[in-house]
Formats: sequence, structure tokens, C-alpha cells
Amino acid sequence: MKAVVNIRKVIETDENAIRNLLDELENRISDPTVFHRIFNHYLIRENELFFAAENEQKEIIGFITCLGQLLLHHEGLVYEIEELIVTQTYQGKGIGQLLINQIREELKPYDVKSIEVTSNKRRTQAHEFYKAVGFKNSHEKFTCYF
Repeated sequence: MKAVVNIRKVIETDENAIRNLLDELENRISDPTVFHRIFNHYLIRENELFFAAENEQKEIIGFITCLGQLLLHHEGLVYEIEELIVTQTYQGKGIGQLLINQIREELKPYDVKSIEVTSNKRRTQAHEFYKAVGFKNSHEKFTCYF
């Protein structure tokens, strides 16, 4: 059964709800000072899409961030989903699909070459979700940690 949700742009007062969802995804407690600085940066940076899904009670139950950049090797603008989470109790109700659809709608007027997403190897359910909503597993990602 699909939940009734509203998709809207994230605003400053959403910070705590967004941090709680991210902590759920990462299974950790974020540093509030660091989170606050980065959250505010997301609200103002160029080519950032930042949307929340809220239920009928106006509680944020999911969010998506997506950043665009011009890439030489793509010869154009490419967007990457940086974070996408739907709280566990609302998963499987079409909310992730609605968030991705919102990104697609926002990008329609622009000459965007692709939307990309990276997902941790251990998140196999997320991989299946991304395939189901039209993403192709076309790259390998390598990371150098500091």
C-alpha cells in the first residue's frame, strides 16, 4: 500500500529530522556541529536539489540530495544522488520512487546527461531498488580514505 506523502524542498527547520534520518541510515550519531555546517551548505550551494518526503502529520519520513556538476568526460551536466533515505517503517511504499521522480522532474528542463548514484556494497536491498527505478550498474567505484 502506498503512503500519502508530500514532496517538498528542504528548509532550515528540517535540520533535526534530516539528521535523525541520516543517523538511521548510517547507524550512528552525527556530530551536531559538523552536521549543521554541512546541512546549511547544502541549502545554498549551486546545483543542489534537496527534497523531503513528509507524511500526513507533516513528519519527515525521507529525503534526497542530488548535486550537479559539469564533467569533461560526459561533456555536460551530470547529477549524483548523494543521499536517499526513507525511514524503515515507510520503506516499500513508493516514497523512494517519488523522491527520485521529483529529481527527474526538476531536471527535465536542463540538458542533463545522467543521474548517478553510489551505494555501499552491503546495501543490497538499495541496489535492487535502484535497478527497479531505472538505474543501471555501469561503474565500479574506488575510494581512498584519509
